[in-house]
Amino acid sequence: MISLRYEGKEYVLNEDIPFVDDNVYPEDLVAHNKHDEQSTKVVCIMLAIMSPEIQKSFENYGVFEINEHLKEMFQVQAWQERFEIVKSLMACKHQDANSMCARISKMKSYIGRLGKFGVESLKELSIDMVLNSLSISYHPFFMNYNMNNLDKILMELHGMLKTAEANMIKNKSSNPTVPVLSIRHGGANKKKKFSHGKGKAKVGPSNQGLTRKSDYEIAPNTDPKKVVCFYC
Repeated sequence: MISLRYEGKEYVLNEDIPFVDDNVYPEDLVAHNKHDEQSTKVVCIMLAIMSPEIQKSFENYGVFEINEHLKEMFQVQAWQERFEIVKSLMACKHQDANSMCARISKMKSYIGRLGKFGVESLKELSIDMVLNSLSISYHPFFMNYNMNNLDKILMELHGMLKTAEANMIKNKSSNPTVPVLSIRHGGANKKKKFSHGKGKAKVGPSNQGLTRKSDYEIAPNTDPKKVVCFYC
């Protein structure tokens, strides 16, 4: 393929020799003869690099016909290769400890390989797969991308994610993670409840029974800002 592309003869693989009749125009006849000549040369090259078994099967075929038959023979292998690429691409789930730049570069290489198989709508597919691979910490970025209807190519999205990753690392270093359990000083918002009645007498001049404060009656609470820490 590289040699044919360099020689400008790659088109003979995908285009059959044009048909001409007695009423053909001179320029069409020139194009026909050139195509036929280059096809013959390419057939010789293809047959020379084939194994003897396959070579015997294509001795009397033109280059276009040979190429079509080879596609049919090896399309199963091509499907398996494409499937493995998609499988590897889907496995690129982001982990916060890994570099965003390295992971997106790896995904871009897989997407580039899929392009060689003629996968349609590759631009939209690549954007969707990259966004789907983001971890939950990139949820604000994902929401901003969708709400603003951003239409970016993969290279632009890669740059945006690199900037977002750098900002997240910077913010994380300047603002350490807040503890899950936050305790308000003195148990704020908790009302003290008292029970009136006879209790133990105070030690002192008077020996009369006085009212005493009952234990706190605290209901369960899942709010970290309102919970009371009995350890403290």
